[in-house]
Amino acid sequence: MMKGVVYRALQAFAALLMVAATANAVAAGYFAQQGKILDAGGQEIQVRGISHHGFNSPILQPQFLWAMGWKEQIAQIKGLGFNAIRVPFVPDTLYSTTPVNQLSYIDPVLNPELIGKTPLQVLDLWMAEADRQGMYILLDFHSVTMQLQYPTWFLSNPADFNLVYNKQAYTRENWARDLAFVAQRYAHLAHFFGIDLYNEPHGSVRWSSGDTNATNPVYFWKEAAEFASAAVLAANPRLLIFVEGSNGNYDGVENSNIPMNWGENFQPQAYKPLSIPNDKLVLSPHTYGPDVFMKSSFSSASNFPFNLAADWDALFGKFSPTHAVVIGEFGGYYGPGPSGQQDVTWQNAFVQYLRDKGIRNSFYWCYAPNSGGTGGILDDNLNVRLDKMALLQQLWGQ
Repeated sequence: MMKGVVYRALQAFAALLMVAATANAVAAGYFAQQGKILDAGGQEIQVRGISHHGFNSPILQPQFLWAMGWKEQIAQIKGLGFNAIRVPFVPDTLYSTTPVNQLSYIDPVLNPELIGKTPLQVLDLWMAEADRQGMYILLDFHSVTMQLQYPTWFLSNPADFNLVYNKQAYTRENWARDLAFVAQRYAHLAHFFGIDLYNEPHGSVRWSSGDTNATNPVYFWKEAAEFASAAVLAANPRLLIFVEGSNGNYDGVENSNIPMNWGENFQPQAYKPLSIPNDKLVLSPHTYGPDVFMKSSFSSASNFPFNLAADWDALFGKFSPTHAVVIGEFGGYYGPGPSGQQDVTWQNAFVQYLRDKGIRNSFYWCYAPNSGGTGGILDDNLNVRLDKMALLQQLWGQ
């Protein structure tokens, strides 16, 4: 009898230790150091991530809930070996009052908890469940509108007012407010480890000053990212700040002739670095192959894909020894897409490049199959693409 009492006491003590460890993780947060992602205890985290889109689209909920259960999706992602999920969202996710089952059909048997819930209420449930299952969560402010990938983090063009949730202009201050809102709202979740400030700024955007043809500072990404990061860290200092690259800065210093994807170019970071605490800053480039965008370095280079490593080095790879570099998006159809074997060659070459550079942290795009230009880890029949998984396991070192 006494043994049983002692055993139960030990069990209770162990449970208290687990609660205390979780509380400490929430309090202390996550850090970047010498190119690594660290938890509160200083242990390195290898980010084996995938994006799961839907909260950023007109359905304002995870994709494929018409055929799958939301909890089962998270469990399948975990079962495949991923330990992190990047979740794109938009202002509508936070402010729409329309129940998600009125925005898109949801299987009520597989997803009874979501019926009648607003997008924000669904995001609340999703975040809590992903955290419960031990998945690291990166929230990605994907666009100011659920209709398309808008080039800037603000929207002032009167012709575009109908694209945002309130049919009014969306300001830089609105953006920072909404980032701080989610940073604080989910601060109690131990596995909520970062916010990606804005997805693929492009168009009129420049990293900072230098282009004599683009002098309006409202389009300077460096200054905007610094402004937003301050708001996020004030609301939740435990988070990491993921910053994507921009398109060319055309300042006469960088090599603006390198073919670039949106979100890929960090060259100005070398001479106009972000004023964000280094232990909180994550550089998160996006790069894609010929299924998404046919660069001249794919189509007209006789030495493809061996010509690509120098471009990747210049755009972001050279920062990996001193900064945490986490690939925010890469992917493609890997065979059945428009470029066929060329995309397979590209993805294989990119994974080998990352292995050679020691960059093992990434988010693959994406989980669900209905993403144009890439498909998903699941095919159209919701079967796992084992070839894509084998590629990612190479990257992870498994």
